[in-house]
Amino acid sequence: MKKDIRLAVCIVAIILLVILCIFVLLSEKEKEEDLTGPGITENVPTPRIIVVPTTGNNNGDILKSVRYYVIKLSGLKLDTAETAIGSKVTVTPEMISEYVTDALEDEEINVAINDISVKDDICILDFDSSIESTAKKDPKLEKLILDAYAMSIVDNCDDVEGVTFTISGKAYLTDSVRLDGGKVYLKK
Repeated sequence: MKKDIRLAVCIVAIILLVILCIFVLLSEKEKEEDLTGPGITENVPTPRIIVVPTTGNNNGDILKSVRYYVIKLSGLKLDTAETAIGSKVTVTPEMISEYVTDALEDEEINVAINDISVKDDICILDFDSSIESTAKKDPKLEKLILDAYAMSIVDNCDDVEGVTFTISGKAYLTDSVRLDGGKVYLKK
């Protein structure tokens, strides 16, 4: 009788131990999922890699990566993206602006740039007047848009020392950002 009780206790103990092990394993898996779930990825930049295919024979040209800034609407914050280009390609403000504009369009943020020029090592992006309606609706989004363009250009264009913005050829003046009198938005 005592052997039967001991055997039953051992079986119950083994079953409980197996249940405990399964519980611990499932808890660890949930922790891993929590670290990669939607709530956490908003706090951890996850680069978006865009590979631009080369056409024909690239004559052994080595590719280099161009990193630029994009906006994630899910957390209304900046993130990074990368595009591969040939190592002999000269990176220009126009090229970088195009990458940023395309990424914004992917997030359904439509921004129109009238002109891009460089004067005295300062890149000037002239926005269409539609940026004013974006600025009125959401000043935080406006700031992120300006940051994405400015930081991307400053980080990638060696001949540019700073970035400023205008609206339809005039000073960039909204309720939240005032760039009158030749004020530079971002410098290296």
